[in-house]
Amino acid sequence: MEHNSQKLINLANKRFGDVLRDGFKLFSQIYKTLIMPLALFQIVLIILNVLLLTDLNLYIDSLGITTTEIMDRLIESTTLTPEEMRTLMVFFGLSIASMFLQNVIGAIIIAIAMCSVSSYVYKKYMNDDVSFLESFKSAFNKKIFLVILILGICLPASFIIYIPALFIFAFFIFSVFTYNMEVDKNPLSEARKIAKGNFWKIIGVFLINIIIISIISITFDFIIDFFLINESTIPIINGWYDPTTRNFGMLILYNILYSIVDIILAPLFICLLTVLFSSLKAKKDLGVQFQQAYQPSRDIYQESYRILRQEPYRDIETEETTSIPEIGIKNRLYCPYCGTLIKTPKKFCSNCGESLENVLGT
Repeated sequence: MEHNSQKLINLANKRFGDVLRDGFKLFSQIYKTLIMPLALFQIVLIILNVLLLTDLNLYIDSLGITTTEIMDRLIESTTLTPEEMRTLMVFFGLSIASMFLQNVIGAIIIAIAMCSVSSYVYKKYMNDDVSFLESFKSAFNKKIFLVILILGICLPASFIIYIPALFIFAFFIFSVFTYNMEVDKNPLSEARKIAKGNFWKIIGVFLINIIIISIISITFDFIIDFFLINESTIPIINGWYDPTTRNFGMLILYNILYSIVDIILAPLFICLLTVLFSSLKAKKDLGVQFQQAYQPSRDIYQESYRILRQEPYRDIETEETTSIPEIGIKNRLYCPYCGTLIKTPKKFCSNCGESLENVLGT
């Protein structure tokens, strides 16, 4: 029990840099196990996008040529005809619809993918005995539909106004873990409680994952474009999209090629998120115990200080010394987290930055 408590304290004490370091370490340790299922989900996502959205995107592209001419006329202050206005409205409406459908499909598949491996990754990080196959099977239960509803449908819908999407993401992203756990409250409440007060840490993990993948992906796409896209290949690629000569097989392979970085690095985000979730969950579970975990160290500092200076020397009082009130030894305050002497009561420790509100009773 004491070992488990110390383990939770170590998890709760992890700073953001420690979370990232452990996340990358976990990524390297279980990459071989995660890459196959997560890559499969990425390929399924590509297939669905190609089969469901190719015709819609092709029609939008055809409208885009006409729309460009209409916008040029609008810039020149030319009055648009009702038909041109209708074309503009159809173009922008279909563009938003296409983006929304693509986001919904992507969010649903990614939510299912994360749920399918979240329990395994979490238990592996906590050094628990776990079978990937059993964990994968247990992930698919009726509770998963709640996660799909929040992260797969509500989240993409909120992207229309963007800011609420970030809050929904930060508040409920941990539901990919809690939905399959034994919790006192419902999984969404538990996820919200763990995430509370840690908005920027969650967004930070998300942004770091996006930045890493984007940098590598842009570099890879540039190399592919340099060797693949030229005057002789463009007509062939366009022929794959043309309804009369369409080739879905080549379109799927073409999109897989340009998504290869996303496929290879698919396990990165769930590994980073797992470490952050483990740390925040440990802090939430410990509660007051976490705040008082280092209380004994303060007593040691105080006791040793009393032995060394049982009767402190008194200097001759001067105008300079009497103007600054001294705090008696018995009333001295030490940080319960790092043991630093707090000469002036403050809300936060000047050494470790932890909150002292509970110690001060504020």
